[in-house]
Amino acid sequence: MKKLDDIQQLIWERSAQVELPSPPDKEEVWMRLSQHMDISEMNKDMSQDQQRLVPPTQGFWSGFRPRLTYAVALGIVLVFALPIAYDTLTTETFVTKATDFQTVQLPDGSTITLNAGSQIKYKKDFNTDHRSLTLSGEAYFDVQKGNTPFTVNTNHGQVTVLGTSFNVRAREDGFEVGVNEGIVKVSNDAKSVILHKGQMIDVDSQFDEKNLQNVSYGNYPDWMHEKLVCDQTPLSEVCDEIERTFGISFKFANPFLSDITVTGVIDAQDLNTVLSTISLLTQHEFKFDGDTCTIF
Repeated sequence: MKKLDDIQQLIWERSAQVELPSPPDKEEVWMRLSQHMDISEMNKDMSQDQQRLVPPTQGFWSGFRPRLTYAVALGIVLVFALPIAYDTLTTETFVTKATDFQTVQLPDGSTITLNAGSQIKYKKDFNTDHRSLTLSGEAYFDVQKGNTPFTVNTNHGQVTVLGTSFNVRAREDGFEVGVNEGIVKVSNDAKSVILHKGQMIDVDSQFDEKNLQNVSYGNYPDWMHEKLVCDQTPLSEVCDEIERTFGISFKFANPFLSDITVTGVIDAQDLNTVLSTISLLTQHEFKFDGDTCTIF
C-alpha cells in the first residue's frame, strides 16, 4: 500500500471525525414520492374538468356579443336618424347666407323674399289643408288670398293673415312685424294684436296695442330697397345688419362705441358708401384689415 503524503493524511483524519447522517427509510421515501405523484395527477384532472364544465353557451355568447353591440348601436342611430330623414323628405327648406337674398314662390302663389342670414321651412303638403311655415331671420311676404289662413311661426310669436303684404323680422335681438297691405294678427301664448296697413310692431316679448307704431317711411321694409333706415338705432345693431348684407365683421376699439345711436337713411348698395355714411353720422373713423372693420 502506497504511503499517504502529509495532506492526504490530514484529509483522512478529518473525514473520520465527520458524522454522516443515517440513510433514509426506503418506505418513507417511497410514500412521499407516491403522494407527490397523486397531487400532480389530481391538479391535471381538475384543470381538464374545469374546461369541460364551461357552459356550451359561453362560446355562443362570446361570438354573439359583438353582433348585439352593433344591433344596439344601429337602433340608437335609427332613433335619431329616422325623424331627421322623415323631416327631410316631407319638408321644403330655403336658407340664405350672408350677402345672399332669395325669392321663393310658394305652392299657393304667394312669394317670399328672404333677407340675408334667414331660413324658411314648410311641409310639402303646403296649401292642402294648411298654409303654415316657420321663419328664422327676416323675410318679406306677398300673400295671395285664400280660404285657409296663412301662418308664419317664429320663436317670438305667430303671424296670421288671409291675404296681405308684410315684413317679419325674427332674430335673436328682436321681433318686428310691419304691414304694407291688408290686416295681420300677431300673437304669442299670452296676447294678440291686430295690425292694419301702415302699422308695425317692434317688441321683444309683449304684444300690446300701445306697442303699435306707424311705419314712418315709404319703401318699407328698407332692406328690400337696399336702404338702412336708422332711428336712434344702436351702432351694434346697424353693424349686425351690415355684416349680414356684405359678409364682413366689425370690431369696436372701445366697447362704449357699440352703444352710439345712429339716425338717418343709409344707401346700402355699396359697402364703401355705407361705411362712409356711418363714419359721418357717428363722427368716428374706421379701418379695414382683411374682412374685419375696426371702428375707432
